[in-house]
Amino acid sequence: MRRLFLIAALAAAGLPASADAVLQKARTPATNGPVYAFDLDYSDGTDQFRMSVDPTQPEGKRVVRISPDPKTLKGDSAKTAERLMTRTEGKIMCSEFAANIPANAKRASETDTAITYTFTPTPGPDDGDIAKAYKFLNGKAVIEKDTGNILSFEMIAPKAFKPMTVAKVDKMTFKVACKAAPDGRTHIDTFSFNMAGSAMMQAFSQNETRKVSNLKQVAASGYGAP
Repeated sequence: MRRLFLIAALAAAGLPASADAVLQKARTPATNGPVYAFDLDYSDGTDQFRMSVDPTQPEGKRVVRISPDPKTLKGDSAKTAERLMTRTEGKIMCSEFAANIPANAKRASETDTAITYTFTPTPGPDDGDIAKAYKFLNGKAVIEKDTGNILSFEMIAPKAFKPMTVAKVDKMTFKVACKAAPDGRTHIDTFSFNMAGSAMMQAFSQNETRKVSNLKQVAASGYGAP
């Protein structure tokens, strides 16, 4: 009778009877915490930029400093600088990736302190067009047992795929290594994205790496908090 009661209670809460406590902790991270300004080093193999980012500034103006000076650049380099300045949001907490980890993620391995999960990624609310490729990717996340913090996250295409009729992706990898922030949550330490393929009979490739450093608290909680 007691077992039946527990199963009924879990079902009422919307969780399976075998719910993974560590996974659930990761998928429901704390929403409050300090906001940090930070430095960001960016490279795409051609251009390198160093930026200072303040997430409390208005959207599109969160890059408060960038080097080299965009006024000295031309062509594609100038376009890259403009894209970085207007589109950088300042979201660096690794809990952002929790939305991409489904409830049915499977335990692949385990240590005394962390568990590695594998899964097919689910689209997050702000993922945009790239989310269309998720069904072709293998996801993996390492999650700390005690806190539910995400320690690393990756999505990799195991083989070539066609997200649309006129395009083929031969290679795609997305890897994030996380690091502890001053308040104990984890933030993106390094990020790399690599993709190559063809579209409309034209080859394309994209390679980006980013490094986050020098975190400094600028607000108590949330974008624009006092």
